[in-house]
Amino acid sequence: MKITLQPSDNEELEIMIRGNLSDPQIPQLITALHAAKATSRLFLYQEDKEYLCPVEEIYYFEAMDRKIIAFTKHGRMEARNKLYELAETLHHSGFVQINKGTLLNVRQAQSVQSEFSGNYLVILRDNQTRLTISRKYFKAFRAYVEKEL
Repeated sequence: MKITLQPSDNEELEIMIRGNLSDPQIPQLITALHAAKATSRLFLYQEDKEYLCPVEEIYYFEAMDRKIIAFTKHGRMEARNKLYELAETLHHSGFVQINKGTLLNVRQAQSVQSEFSGNYLVILRDNQTRLTISRKYFKAFRAYVEKEL
């Protein structure tokens, strides 16, 4: 593999891959580039205190009573972002939206079960938390798990 760095007048960083695009190293490179772009910490709030929380400690976010609550290994904390902002920010950090009001850290998922209604049930690694993946979001969830992770 050859790496070439070339200056440009364009402010935006551009990465171009040339060669045999069926090379098995290409998906690995893309995954590494996404990981470099991933967000590793977020500011979360609890009782008027601000905490810098590593994203791997967050199980999921849920919209509740006009607030976004982060469920973490340290308990519930409030996020001061909108759910769609968190979905964009954390996309390359292992988070995907699973229903209208929930953003899941897929690394915390242990298993997925289909339900009679057409929705799915995801069981987290703690073996207690069960979240609904609506059928509208399941295809994107599955593609994310298979592609990003």
